[in-house]
Amino acid sequence: MNRLRETLSVAWKEVQIIANNRGALAIYLVLPLLIGSMMASMQLSMTASFRGEKGAILLNVGMVNQDTGLFGAEIAKALEGINILEMERHGTLSSAEGRVAKGTAAAAVLIPVDFSDRINAYLPASIQVVVDPAQPESTSIVTGIMKQVVSEVTVWGEIQHGIRTFLGQSGVFSTATADEQRAIGAQSLGTIMTRLGELRRNPAILVSSQDLEGIPVTAVYADYFALLFPGLTVMFIFFAVGAVAAGLLQEREVGTLRRLVAAPIAPTSVLLGKMLAYILLALFQTVVLLGVARLAFAMPLGNSSLGLLVLTLATALVSTSLGMLLAGFCRTSKQADTLGTMAAFVLGGLGGSISIGSTPLWRTPGLMGALAKLTPHAHALEGFYSLMAEDAGLVHVLPQVGILLVIAAVFFSVAVRRFKFE
Repeated sequence: MNRLRETLSVAWKEVQIIANNRGALAIYLVLPLLIGSMMASMQLSMTASFRGEKGAILLNVGMVNQDTGLFGAEIAKALEGINILEMERHGTLSSAEGRVAKGTAAAAVLIPVDFSDRINAYLPASIQVVVDPAQPESTSIVTGIMKQVVSEVTVWGEIQHGIRTFLGQSGVFSTATADEQRAIGAQSLGTIMTRLGELRRNPAILVSSQDLEGIPVTAVYADYFALLFPGLTVMFIFFAVGAVAAGLLQEREVGTLRRLVAAPIAPTSVLLGKMLAYILLALFQTVVLLGVARLAFAMPLGNSSLGLLVLTLATALVSTSLGMLLAGFCRTSKQADTLGTMAAFVLGGLGGSISIGSTPLWRTPGLMGALAKLTPHAHALEGFYSLMAEDAGLVHVLPQVGILLVIAAVFFSVAVRRFKFE
């Protein structure tokens, strides 16, 4: 009982020190929120843009429409309706190319003067696209968009030719004037294209995606958020490694630890008390970061709050134990703080805490996936991703929790033997 009171007393003292260090709290809480919000907003903006919703402008493109016919107008209208493109009309191709040469536009599009005439005559037509070779990614995006837009017009031209051929062979045009023939063809084409548009908006056959268990597949960005925010949470939990080690060594340098042990307080109680304070900080970090992500970005939290709690505690134990271990090998508090910060970045990067794709790093084959699994971060993130994105329960993440607890026990046992209070 006395040992418990001693541990809680040390923990309370450490909690007060943490609460008064506003700079550190900003790093633990505000910085990951800023990084996560920025990356999540970019993902939502890109997703909205590609869906045709209001989104951010990704590319500036110049357009010159020399065609006065229907098909040139439709191409221009389609390009101006794509949200990820900022279309700027130019009177001449040289003017549009000048923007590309200066690097202020990704491409210049020229619709030639005879574009509609050639389609009406059922002849090959072309659109010229001038791109900036210094922007290969933009070139790929613009080229893909142009192919999609042109394919729509190609379908339109093929249908128009088919209508004219059918009506001509059926004898409908035999007694009609040229104006009447154009009116009949236009009316038939308009009816067909209107119907095709309705089918695109309300398809007769709907395709739904689900996994092998029959559970509907969630939006890609929701799964991405279940990678992004837990990754940042775990990474910044491990930022406490340097703080734990530096705090211990700083107290040893000023003689506070010597007075605590002389109180008398068991050395183990001192170590456990400091660990408890940073475990509470880790719990607070997780609640704040995941809570904000849930409210602001509708990030899934899964169906097991108990699983999230147990996994967070296990992750925090590894972080604080590693801090104790680092204190046992460092000579000064400054050295411990520097090495702890470096460890947080290196382990976070290797373990997959920074999400750059939809596939978790530790699940990828090859060298990088194998290296990721050597870090505690990968096992913690595997648990978080299973709980939040795949709706796993506590039982499913017990292997990850067990691995983290074993790592923490090894770190702590070595730290207790290695650390000197004087």
